[in-house]
Amino acid sequence: MIVVVCGQHRSGSTLAWQIAHELLISARPVSAPMRTPSRYLRLHALRPRHVRMIKVHFSSSLRTGDFPQRGAKYIYTYRDPRDLVASLIRKGRYRVGQGRRSPKALRRLVRRELRGDAFWRTRTSVWIGRYEDFSDDIPALVRSLADFLDVAVDDDVVARICDFVDVERQRARVADVSSSGIDPGLRITSNHITDGQEGAWRRTLTPEELAAVERVAGDWMTAHGYPLELPPR
Repeated sequence: MIVVVCGQHRSGSTLAWQIAHELLISARPVSAPMRTPSRYLRLHALRPRHVRMIKVHFSSSLRTGDFPQRGAKYIYTYRDPRDLVASLIRKGRYRVGQGRRSPKALRRLVRRELRGDAFWRTRTSVWIGRYEDFSDDIPALVRSLADFLDVAVDDDVVARICDFVDVERQRARVADVSSSGIDPGLRITSNHITDGQEGAWRRTLTPEELAAVERVAGDWMTAHGYPLELPPR
């Protein structure tokens, strides 16, 4: 079986990865290498007694045909596209006017995330989590993922995993990988944590950047309960 953590960028997918990994290793053999060529995913999916975990973000080069329905579970997280973009800007420390922060680049980024959203939702066995709903209730997130992954948990297991992914522990891990750049097991990077707050885009995006995001994602945002700041065109 394969478990694919495939959330949008900056949407809590690393948190979901860590929780899912902790749950699974308590129940069965699990492998989680940094890289698994997508052409091998169907072969791994045919091994019901062993779990191969994969973490991936959607990209134009991703071969969607390699991601099977049978023998696969998908964990998909998403968030307000404005906060997604703003978090990437803060993570990369991009200044206003830089190429990666141009309205054109942001429109391209959001279109990519929406293509991924449309694809991952077509998976037969998919857990879908909205960042704004789960980020403030980690015990509920642990229980929800445990149920999806068919792993039995009690209050002690939930408490242990919540402690394992506590934000202060995450900050310490970020400091620990400041020289190497990434913790391959936990998928923590040296610039992993920004503020994570809902609505932080208001302190980051310029009016032009906000318009670029909402003009691409406006219909999707409305459909998923994110009120628009700007009037529809």
